[in-house]
Amino acid sequence: MKLGTISWTFGIDDLDELFSKVKATGFDYLQFSGDHTVYDPKDVLAAAEQYEVELLAYDPFNSQPPEGMEANLENGVAWYKDILNFALALKVPMLTLQGLSFWTVNQPDYASALQMLVEAVRQLDVEAQQHNLTLTYEACNHYELPCIQTADELLYIKEASGAQQLQLVLDSFHMNIAEQNMVKPLHKIGKDLLHSYHVSDSGRGGIGTGHIDFVEQFKTLKEIGFDGPVLFEIVIPSVRPYKFPMNEKQLEEMMAQGRQSLNFWKAMMKSE
Repeated sequence: MKLGTISWTFGIDDLDELFSKVKATGFDYLQFSGDHTVYDPKDVLAAAEQYEVELLAYDPFNSQPPEGMEANLENGVAWYKDILNFALALKVPMLTLQGLSFWTVNQPDYASALQMLVEAVRQLDVEAQQHNLTLTYEACNHYELPCIQTADELLYIKEASGAQQLQLVLDSFHMNIAEQNMVKPLHKIGKDLLHSYHVSDSGRGGIGTGHIDFVEQFKTLKEIGFDGPVLFEIVIPSVRPYKFPMNEKQLEEMMAQGRQSLNFWKAMMKSE
Protein backbone atom coordinates (compact mmCIF):
# COMPACT_ATOMS: atom_id res chain seq x y z
CA MET A 1 0.00 0.00 0.00
CA LYS A 2 1.23 3.47 -0.87
CA LEU A 3 0.36 5.79 2.03
CA GLY A 4 -0.26 9.40 1.07
CA THR A 5 -2.33 12.49 1.70
CA ILE A 6 -4.43 15.00 -0.22
CA SER A 7 -3.13 18.52 -0.70
CA TRP A 8 -6.31 20.53 -0.12
CA THR A 9 -6.41 19.56 3.58
CA PHE A 10 -3.27 21.63 4.24
CA GLY A 11 -4.85 24.85 3.00
CA ILE A 12 -1.51 26.01 1.60
CA ASP A 13 -1.20 27.72 -1.79
CA ASP A 14 2.57 28.13 -1.92
CA LEU A 15 4.01 24.98 -3.50
CA ASP A 16 7.31 25.04 -1.62
CA GLU A 17 5.54 25.33 1.73
CA LEU A 18 2.92 22.74 0.77
CA PHE A 19 5.37 20.04 -0.25
CA SER A 20 7.60 20.85 2.72
CA LYS A 21 4.70 20.29 5.13
CA VAL A 22 3.55 17.13 3.33
CA LYS A 23 7.03 15.67 3.69
CA ALA A 24 7.39 16.86 7.29
CA THR A 25 4.16 15.08 8.19
CA GLY A 26 5.70 11.84 6.95
CA PHE A 27 4.07 11.37 3.56
CA ASP A 28 5.93 10.34 0.41
CA TYR A 29 2.83 10.32 -1.81
CA LEU A 30 0.37 13.08 -2.66
CA GLN A 31 -2.94 13.55 -4.43
CA PHE A 32 -2.69 17.13 -5.70
CA SER A 33 -5.81 19.34 -5.60
CA GLY A 34 -4.59 22.76 -6.70
CA ASP A 35 -6.57 24.92 -9.14
CA HIS A 36 -5.67 23.95 -12.71
CA THR A 37 -6.32 27.53 -13.85
CA VAL A 38 -3.72 28.90 -11.41
CA TYR A 39 -0.81 26.46 -11.20
CA ASP A 40 1.79 25.68 -13.83
CA PRO A 41 2.22 21.87 -13.93
CA LYS A 42 5.98 22.33 -14.33
CA ASP A 43 6.13 24.15 -10.99
CA VAL A 44 4.16 21.39 -9.26
CA LEU A 45 6.43 18.73 -10.73
CA ALA A 46 9.53 20.66 -9.68
CA ALA A 47 8.31 20.93 -6.09
CA ALA A 48 7.42 17.25 -6.01
CA GLU A 49 10.89 16.33 -7.25
CA GLN A 50 12.61 18.67 -4.81
CA TYR A 51 10.87 17.15 -1.79
CA GLU A 52 10.85 13.59 -3.16
CA VAL A 53 7.07 13.31 -3.07
CA GLU A 54 5.41 11.13 -5.70
CA LEU A 55 2.25 12.54 -7.28
CA LEU A 56 -0.41 9.83 -7.35
CA ALA A 57 -3.34 11.74 -8.80
CA TYR A 58 -4.95 15.03 -9.66
CA ASP A 59 -8.05 15.73 -7.55
CA PRO A 60 -9.36 19.17 -8.65
CA PHE A 61 -10.70 21.21 -5.75
CA ASN A 62 -12.14 23.72 -8.25
CA SER A 63 -14.51 21.21 -9.81
CA GLN A 64 -17.66 23.35 -9.52
CA PRO A 65 -18.97 25.39 -12.46
CA PRO A 66 -17.10 28.72 -12.51
CA GLU A 67 -19.09 31.92 -12.22
CA GLY A 68 -21.00 32.68 -15.38
CA MET A 69 -20.89 29.14 -16.75
CA GLU A 70 -24.14 27.18 -16.90
CA ALA A 71 -24.11 23.79 -15.20
CA ASN A 72 -24.91 21.28 -17.94
CA LEU A 73 -23.45 18.23 -19.64
CA GLU A 74 -21.63 20.03 -22.43
CA ASN A 75 -19.95 22.58 -20.18
CA GLY A 76 -19.14 20.02 -17.50
CA VAL A 77 -17.39 17.71 -19.94
CA ALA A 78 -15.50 20.62 -21.51
CA TRP A 79 -14.37 21.83 -18.06
CA TYR A 80 -13.19 18.36 -17.14
CA LYS A 81 -11.36 17.93 -20.43
CA ASP A 82 -9.30 20.97 -19.45
CA ILE A 83 -8.75 19.35 -16.06
CA LEU A 84 -7.76 16.11 -17.78
CA ASN A 85 -5.15 17.94 -19.84
CA PHE A 86 -3.75 19.43 -16.63
CA ALA A 87 -3.54 15.94 -15.14
CA LEU A 88 -1.64 14.75 -18.19
CA ALA A 89 0.78 17.66 -17.86
CA LEU A 90 1.28 16.68 -14.21
CA LYS A 91 2.19 13.18 -15.43
CA VAL A 92 -0.09 11.59 -12.84
CA PRO A 93 -1.64 8.16 -13.45
CA MET A 94 -5.10 9.08 -12.16
CA LEU A 95 -7.75 11.83 -12.27
CA THR A 96 -10.77 12.05 -9.93
CA LEU A 97 -14.26 12.74 -11.29
CA GLN A 98 -16.58 13.02 -8.27
CA GLY A 99 -16.80 16.80 -8.68
CA LEU A 100 -18.84 16.19 -11.83
CA SER A 101 -21.95 15.95 -9.67
CA PHE A 102 -21.78 19.73 -9.08
CA TRP A 103 -22.66 20.08 -12.76
CA THR A 104 -26.00 18.27 -12.27
CA VAL A 105 -27.61 21.00 -10.13
CA ASN A 106 -29.91 22.12 -12.96
CA GLN A 107 -31.23 18.63 -13.63
CA PRO A 108 -34.94 18.26 -12.74
CA ASP A 109 -34.59 15.09 -10.67
CA TYR A 110 -32.25 12.41 -9.37
CA ALA A 111 -32.72 10.10 -12.37
CA SER A 112 -31.81 12.89 -14.79
CA ALA A 113 -28.74 13.76 -12.74
CA LEU A 114 -27.62 10.14 -12.79
CA GLN A 115 -28.02 9.87 -16.54
CA MET A 116 -26.07 13.09 -17.05
CA LEU A 117 -23.23 11.74 -14.91
CA VAL A 118 -23.23 8.45 -16.80
CA GLU A 119 -22.91 10.27 -20.11
CA ALA A 120 -20.22 12.64 -18.79
CA VAL A 121 -18.16 9.73 -17.49
CA ARG A 122 -18.61 7.88 -20.78
CA GLN A 123 -17.34 10.85 -22.79
CA LEU A 124 -14.38 11.48 -20.51
CA ASP A 125 -13.50 7.79 -20.58
CA VAL A 126 -13.08 7.99 -24.36
CA GLU A 127 -10.53 10.76 -23.83
CA ALA A 128 -8.81 8.92 -20.97
CA GLN A 129 -8.43 5.76 -23.04
CA GLN A 130 -6.34 7.67 -25.57
CA HIS A 131 -3.83 8.52 -22.84
CA ASN A 132 -4.13 5.40 -20.66
CA LEU A 133 -5.21 7.64 -17.79
CA THR A 134 -7.12 6.05 -14.92
CA LEU A 135 -10.30 7.84 -13.86
CA THR A 136 -11.83 7.41 -10.41
CA TYR A 137 -15.18 8.24 -8.87
CA GLU A 138 -15.47 8.59 -5.09
CA ALA A 139 -18.65 8.16 -3.08
CA CYS A 140 -19.03 11.37 -1.02
CA ASN A 141 -21.72 12.14 1.55
CA HIS A 142 -24.72 14.33 0.75
CA TYR A 143 -23.39 17.29 2.75
CA GLU A 144 -20.52 17.67 0.28
CA LEU A 145 -21.80 16.57 -3.13
CA PRO A 146 -25.26 16.52 -4.74
CA CYS A 147 -25.25 12.81 -5.62
CA ILE A 148 -23.33 9.52 -5.70
CA GLN A 149 -22.94 8.78 -2.01
CA THR A 150 -22.91 4.98 -1.83
CA ALA A 151 -21.09 1.97 -3.20
CA ASP A 152 -24.24 0.89 -5.03
CA GLU A 153 -24.35 4.22 -6.88
CA LEU A 154 -20.68 3.91 -7.78
CA LEU A 155 -21.31 0.49 -9.27
CA TYR A 156 -24.25 1.87 -11.24
CA ILE A 157 -22.08 4.63 -12.74
CA LYS A 158 -19.42 2.08 -13.65
CA GLU A 159 -21.83 -0.38 -15.26
CA ALA A 160 -24.10 2.13 -17.00
CA SER A 161 -21.23 4.16 -18.47
CA GLY A 162 -19.20 1.15 -19.54
CA ALA A 163 -16.14 3.27 -18.79
CA GLN A 164 -13.06 1.11 -19.25
CA GLN A 165 -10.70 3.49 -17.43
CA LEU A 166 -12.99 4.07 -14.44
CA GLN A 167 -12.19 2.74 -10.97
CA LEU A 168 -13.87 3.55 -7.68
CA VAL A 169 -12.92 5.11 -4.34
CA LEU A 170 -14.33 4.59 -0.85
CA ASP A 171 -13.74 6.93 2.09
CA SER A 172 -14.19 5.96 5.75
CA PHE A 173 -15.66 9.35 6.71
CA HIS A 174 -18.18 9.35 3.88
CA MET A 175 -19.14 5.71 4.41
CA ASN A 176 -19.83 6.41 8.09
CA ILE A 177 -22.47 8.95 7.00
CA ALA A 178 -23.92 7.41 3.85
CA GLU A 179 -23.73 3.65 4.37
CA GLN A 180 -25.60 1.43 6.83
CA ASN A 181 -22.56 -0.80 7.15
CA MET A 182 -18.91 0.09 6.58
CA VAL A 183 -17.66 -3.39 5.69
CA LYS A 184 -20.15 -4.39 3.00
CA PRO A 185 -19.24 -1.52 0.63
CA LEU A 186 -15.61 -2.69 0.56
CA HIS A 187 -16.72 -6.18 -0.40
CA LYS A 188 -19.19 -4.83 -2.98
CA ILE A 189 -16.57 -2.78 -4.78
CA GLY A 190 -13.88 -5.41 -4.35
CA LYS A 191 -10.22 -5.56 -5.24
CA ASP A 192 -10.61 -5.16 -8.99
CA LEU A 193 -12.59 -1.90 -8.86
CA LEU A 194 -11.32 -0.28 -5.65
CA HIS A 195 -8.58 2.09 -6.75
CA SER A 196 -7.90 3.77 -3.40
CA TYR A 197 -9.20 4.11 0.15
CA HIS A 198 -9.42 7.37 2.11
CA VAL A 199 -8.84 7.63 5.85
CA SER A 200 -10.43 10.05 8.30
CA ASP A 201 -12.43 9.29 11.42
CA SER A 202 -16.14 9.90 11.98
CA GLY A 203 -15.63 13.60 12.74
CA ARG A 204 -13.17 14.02 9.84
CA GLY A 205 -10.15 14.03 12.13
CA GLY A 206 -7.32 11.52 12.45
CA ILE A 207 -7.61 7.90 13.51
CA GLY A 208 -8.79 7.65 17.12
CA THR A 209 -10.62 10.97 17.21
CA GLY A 210 -13.96 9.31 16.39
CA HIS A 211 -15.68 5.93 16.51
CA ILE A 212 -14.71 4.21 13.25
CA ASP A 213 -13.13 0.78 13.72
CA PHE A 214 -10.06 1.08 11.53
CA VAL A 215 -8.72 -2.31 12.57
CA GLU A 216 -11.87 -3.82 11.06
CA GLN A 217 -11.51 -1.62 7.98
CA PHE A 218 -7.89 -2.68 7.52
CA LYS A 219 -8.72 -6.37 7.95
CA THR A 220 -11.50 -6.07 5.39
CA LEU A 221 -9.21 -4.37 2.89
CA LYS A 222 -6.73 -7.22 3.31
CA GLU A 223 -9.53 -9.81 2.99
CA ILE A 224 -10.51 -8.49 -0.42
CA GLY A 225 -6.87 -8.34 -1.51
CA PHE A 226 -6.63 -4.55 -1.73
CA ASP A 227 -3.11 -3.18 -2.01
CA GLY A 228 -3.75 0.21 -3.59
CA PRO A 229 -3.16 3.75 -2.33
CA VAL A 230 -4.40 4.72 1.13
CA LEU A 231 -4.84 8.48 1.41
CA PHE A 232 -5.21 10.33 4.70
CA GLU A 233 -7.69 13.22 4.37
CA ILE A 234 -7.75 14.83 7.80
CA VAL A 235 -9.67 17.92 8.91
CA ILE A 236 -9.50 18.97 12.57
CA PRO A 237 -12.62 20.27 14.40
CA SER A 238 -11.31 23.78 15.06
CA VAL A 239 -11.09 24.70 11.37
CA ARG A 240 -14.79 24.22 10.66
CA PRO A 241 -16.64 25.48 8.72
CA TYR A 242 -13.72 26.61 6.56
CA LYS A 243 -11.96 23.21 6.40
CA PHE A 244 -8.47 24.65 6.01
CA PRO A 245 -5.97 25.37 8.81
CA MET A 246 -6.10 29.13 9.37
CA ASN A 247 -3.05 29.53 11.59
CA GLU A 248 0.16 27.72 12.50
CA LYS A 249 -1.34 26.07 15.59
CA GLN A 250 -4.15 24.50 13.58
CA LEU A 251 -1.73 23.34 10.90
CA GLU A 252 0.52 21.74 13.52
CA GLU A 253 -2.47 19.91 15.04
CA MET A 254 -3.60 18.64 11.64
CA MET A 255 -0.08 17.42 10.87
CA ALA A 256 0.19 15.75 14.28
CA GLN A 257 -3.05 13.86 13.67
CA GLY A 258 -1.73 12.92 10.24
CA ARG A 259 1.48 11.50 11.71
CA GLN A 260 -0.40 9.57 14.38
CA SER A 261 -2.79 8.12 11.82
CA LEU A 262 0.04 7.22 9.46
CA ASN A 263 1.94 5.45 12.25
CA PHE A 264 -1.22 3.59 13.30
CA TRP A 265 -1.71 2.31 9.75
CA LYS A 266 1.94 1.35 9.37
CA ALA A 267 1.74 -0.60 12.64
CA MET A 268 -1.23 -2.56 11.29
CA MET A 269 0.71 -3.32 8.12
CA LYS A 270 3.70 -4.58 10.12
CA SER A 271 1.52 -6.81 12.31
CA GLU A 272 0.03 -8.76 9.40
